[in-house]
Amino acid sequence: MKKLSQILQNNSNSSILQMSHIYKIWYSVVMDNLKQVTTPYSFDPYTKTLTIKVHDNIWYTDLSYMTEDFKIKLNENGLDVLKVVFKYSPKYEKIKQNNQIIYKLSDKCKNYIDNSVKKIDNKKIAQNFEKYLVNYFQHNSFEDWIIK
Repeated sequence: MKKLSQILQNNSNSSILQMSHIYKIWYSVVMDNLKQVTTPYSFDPYTKTLTIKVHDNIWYTDLSYMTEDFKIKLNENGLDVLKVVFKYSPKYEKIKQNNQIIYKLSDKCKNYIDNSVKKIDNKKIAQNFEKYLVNYFQHNSFEDWIIK
């Protein structure tokens, strides 16, 4: 099963178009209040399984009972899906600091920053890049970075 970031790294236009198509269909099928708490995460073309991240604990519980309904709606809208899987993935904690909302960096985000910075040989560039990433992730969620 491929993650969206892996699909984008392959530079395969067909894969990018496929995920773009999945996003359009998903967001046309779900109710407005679910658009903020769900994100298409991956699609396995062999098992035709669509995995959706759910960022709200209560919605995750409710949606897990509605997988068949979503499968039918997605298929009616042109997506060939045999299974829909919901995966709980909380959004990052927002903190108000100096009248600004920032995101608390998760361990996953910190690991990403560390792994990215340690690949840079020039110490000054590495430090500047680390500052940039920390600042970015304090104002944007990690998913925004991966999805963009």
